[in-house]
Amino acid sequence: MGYYCSTNDVGSRLGLNSAQRTQASTKLTLAMKRATIEIDQEFRDYGRGAPSGEIGSSTLSNPILAGATSIPLVSNTAFATTGEGSIDADSFSWTGKGSNSLTGCTGISVAHASGDTVRGGEMTHILTEICADLAAAYYMEDEGGSFEGGVGGTIMRERGTLNLKRLAHLGLVN
Repeated sequence: MGYYCSTNDVGSRLGLNSAQRTQASTKLTLAMKRATIEIDQEFRDYGRGAPSGEIGSSTLSNPILAGATSIPLVSNTAFATTGEGSIDADSFSWTGKGSNSLTGCTGISVAHASGDTVRGGEMTHILTEICADLAAAYYMEDEGGSFEGGVGGTIMRERGTLNLKRLAHLGLVN
């Protein structure tokens, strides 16, 4: 099952360093799964198809630098010929496909490591943000932790839920 966000997306919301993210990987993944299910269900509740069917996902087969115009993927079969996507919240667009790559890319603003998750599809970036907010809230609730004053998880859940309802109501533009 693919998720709308990564452990890095959720870990950054929680302020976890890479060692903490690795240690909490299983719990973060469970929270991401719950968030992805909630996103898909919200779209279905509005009578729309789940956006997971519209999102392509793969990983970088080699590292890339800021300004890269080609993105090497393990597989590009889940991606449209042209589109928009993100790598760890770094949004980009592409105009073509090569042999397991996306070509004509613009917008890559930072370097990315081999193995980083690449997502493509309509509204990919906003779905990543919503998933990360919801997953971080679930993680904090499950762990009994919170940010200042015990309201951090509640605020993240409210923000994620509000944005999700707005997006599901609008739906995907085909």
